[in-house]
Amino acid sequence: VKDERICGPECIDSLDVTKINADTPKEIIVYWKDSAYHKSIGMLVSYAEGSPYRTATGLKIGSSLKDILLLNGKKIGFSGFGWDYGGYIQSFNNGKLEKSPIQFRLDLMDDTSTVLLGDIELNTDMPAVQEKLDKIKAYQLSLVFYKDGE
Repeated sequence: VKDERICGPECIDSLDVTKINADTPKEIIVYWKDSAYHKSIGMLVSYAEGSPYRTATGLKIGSSLKDILLLNGKKIGFSGFGWDYGGYIQSFNNGKLEKSPIQFRLDLMDDTSTVLLGDIELNTDMPAVQEKLDKIKAYQLSLVFYKDGE
């Protein structure tokens, strides 16, 4: 277990986090609630390749967007790839995962599609996304302990 200061979004700010099992496939990063360092967990994040962590339904790092879509049952909206906020799921459109405390960040495992890059909104109904459902994978799992606005 080690405390570390990391670069926040767009490296505008830095964040104090705690890493458990640092630099291993079992690494978990603890993000603390703003004013509760070492007191109240805001979010746990895993992004290590080969991570053993899975959801109760079997989703894990490396699961395809196709797998997530099948479980959700409704289209999924997410941001385009290749920038600081790329691949964040923005909406499960009232599907099964809408109220889940588990969040996924996606990445495109195919660098031939420039139409999916940039600060754009994408969704699983779009033909360009449909073509890549098996090439878009979860590369980060997060367990969130707070709700929007908290």
